[in-house]
Amino acid sequence: MKIHDENKNLLAIVIRSKQIEKGKNFVTNNDNEFQLASFLLDENEVIEKHYHPQQERNIKNTSEVLVLLEGEMLIEIFNSNLELVDTMSLYSGDTIGFYAGGHGIKLITKCKFIEVKQGPFDESTDKKRF
Repeated sequence: MKIHDENKNLLAIVIRSKQIEKGKNFVTNNDNEFQLASFLLDENEVIEKHYHPQQERNIKNTSEVLVLLEGEMLIEIFNSNLELVDTMSLYSGDTIGFYAGGHGIKLITKCKFIEVKQGPFDESTDKKRF
């Protein structure tokens, strides 16, 4: 599920664990600064050996991904004017990618999750609370 603002800017993408379909499913476009996909592959399938060569990139946003391993959390999604656009719950196995705007997170139950974002990270300039 993709969440956009009133100008069709991508704010977030939610991948529900129970809705992951067979195959390799990239939910972002190739021009997104941060790529997100889900995979459901059969036993003994092989992802060919590969590497990603070093290259310069111009990254303007700090995108962030949360993978909820256990628990339930409430997510608020805000546009670039910091106005609430959507609210949803995430459950064990769900993933969310934040691409623009703001977000808030409230843990409904005890949660175990993984966070991934671009670095390097400088909290004095890369995170603004509201």
